[in-house]
Amino acid sequence: MKDIVSQVKDIAQKICEEFHLELFDVKYYNKSGRWFLEIIIDNPYDYISTKDCENVSRKLEFELDKINIIPNKYYLTVSSPGLNRPLRNVKDFERFTGKKAKIKTRENTYIGYIKNVVDNIITFETDGKFIEFKFEEIKKANLEIDI
Repeated sequence: MKDIVSQVKDIAQKICEEFHLELFDVKYYNKSGRWFLEIIIDNPYDYISTKDCENVSRKLEFELDKINIIPNKYYLTVSSPGLNRPLRNVKDFERFTGKKAKIKTRENTYIGYIKNVVDNIITFETDGKFIEFKFEEIKKANLEIDI
């Protein structure tokens, strides 16, 4: 039998597709004796609006209540990946070309701008220098707020 997160992912994925959105992540956890189901959605063409979150939340709540797979009382939240969203794949780097980001490799941490992405090679500008990374060399990356 599938675990709760896997089942919720399947349901949330279908709901996101109905609204032309992408499912970014699902988390189910206990904090201070309370259970939380956190759904993170994304829009590959625009920003996530509060209406997007509301639509997914209402539909997901309805579907989860029908099948009753979560044994505990829980708090459901639906949100966007946020301003400092993780960059998890080459497609994310392509989408956010020109944006400020933080990249961590095994050796260093860099803050700068994503300049180009070609064949899994990310060109990054930091402190006036251009550095190229193979996607596989990046341990962690996220967008940074550009003030």
